Amino acid sequence: MSVERDYDDLARIDRTHVSLYNDQGVYSDEMERIFYRSWIYVAHESEIPNPGDYKTTFMGDVPVIVTRGENNEINVVINRCTHRGVAVCPLEKGNTPSFVCQYHGWEYGMDGELLAVSMPRGYNEGELDYKSLGLVSAKKVESYRGIIFASLLSVPDISLDEKLRGVKEYIDMYMDFSPVGEIIVGNSGVNKHHYHANWKIQTEGSVEGYHAPVTHSTAFDVMIRKMGMPPNYQGYDTKGMDCGYGNNLLEVYSLPDEAVYKRWPAEYIDLMIEKHGKERAMHVLRHRFNLVIFPNLALLEYQFRVIRPMGVDKTEVRMYHTMLKDAPDEINTRRVREHEFFYSPAAFGGPDDYAMFDRAGQGMKAEMVPWILFNRGIKSEEVDEHGRRYGGHTQETQQRAPYFEYRRLMTLGSQS
Repeated sequence: MSVERDYDDLARIDRTHVSLYNDQGVYSDEMERIFYRSWIYVAHESEIPNPGDYKTTFMGDVPVIVTRGENNEINVVINRCTHRGVAVCPLEKGNTPSFVCQYHGWEYGMDGELLAVSMPRGYNEGELDYKSLGLVSAKKVESYRGIIFASLLSVPDISLDEKLRGVKEYIDMYMDFSPVGEIIVGNSGVNKHHYHANWKIQTEGSVEGYHAPVTHSTAFDVMIRKMGMPPNYQGYDTKGMDCGYGNNLLEVYSLPDEAVYKRWPAEYIDLMIEKHGKERAMHVLRHRFNLVIFPNLALLEYQFRVIRPMGVDKTEVRMYHTMLKDAPDEINTRRVREHEFFYSPAAFGGPDDYAMFDRAGQGMKAEMVPWILFNRGIKSEEVDEHGRRYGGHTQETQQRAPYFEYRRLMTLGSQS
C-alpha cells in the first residue's frame, strides 16, 4: 500500500530526516518524482562524437543508451528489449550500426526503431507490430555546451533553459578553460567508486567546504608545503551558493592576476587571451569551483562526476576525467597528474570522502537519532544580484540548496 509522506516536514530548511537516506519507500518516490520526471544528465557530446557511437548509463534505476544516429541526431532510449525485457546493450560504450538483443536476436536502430526479428516465420499475421515495438525513447533530449540532459517518462515542468539559468555562467567558464571552448570527457580515464549509503550524500558532498581541512588533512599538508596553497583555509574569501532548482556551487579559489601568472604557463595564458580576449581569459583562469547540477551531475576542475543511485543505501560514482580541446599538451598532462593526486583510487582526497560516506551509511542506521543538520551559517546568508543565496565556503548554504528543489519535486509528484 502506498504511503504518503510529508516531504516538506522530512526535508526541512535546516535539517533532513534520517528516513530520507534509509527508507525504501522514500527511495521509490525519489525515482518516480525526481529521476523519471525531471532533467537528468546522461552524457557529454564528446563521448559520442561519430554516427554509430553510443554510451550506456542510468537514469535512476533505469538503464538507457545514449546514441548518435546517422544524421548526427542524439537519441536516448531505454536499454530494454521490448520482447522479453533483456538489456539490449551490455557494454559501456562503442560504435555499432544497430543493437541486437543476444537473447532472441531482435535488432534495433540507433533511434530505437525495431529493424528485424530472428526467425520471423514463427510469428503469425498480426502478432508482430514493428512500429509499436521499438525501444522506448526519452520524452525530451536537450543539451547545453555539449552536456546532454534527458527526461524519461514525462515532460518536465520547467525547461532546461530555466533549470540551468543560475549556473550557465559557471558552465560557460568550465568550457572556456579550453582555448576553443570545448572539452573532451572520459577519453583520459574514468574512476569508479561504490559506497554503502544514499545517493544524496554525494550530492551534498561534492560541494562540501566544511570537511576539507579535517577529512583531507594529509592532502592539505602536502598542498601547503609543496604546492603553494595558502594555509589559512578558514579565511578564504570564497562562497557556497544556492543557484536555484537544486543546483549548488562551492568556490574553491579566486586568484589575483599575479597568482594566475604563477599557476599557469605563459604560453597557455597567451593562447587563452588570443582566443577569448584578455578580460574573459583572465576571468576564467582566476576561478576554480565545484558545481552540482541536481540531481546527478557534478562539475569539478578535472572531472564530470556522475551519481548513480543503486538502492536506498548503495551508490556508484563515476568520475570522467575531462581534457581541454586544443590546449597545450602540458596543460592537459598537468590536469591528469593533479586529478591523480587528489581523486585516483590511491590518492590523497577521493578515498577519504568515500570512507566518510560509508561511515555516514553506518551512522544513519541509528534511526532513533532522527535528524541530519544543515544549519551552519543559515543566519548569515545573503542574496546576490541574481537572487542566489550564498554564504561562506565552510558554511552549509550549498548543502541546503538541493532540498529546495527536492521539496518542490517530491511534493509536486504527490499531486500528479
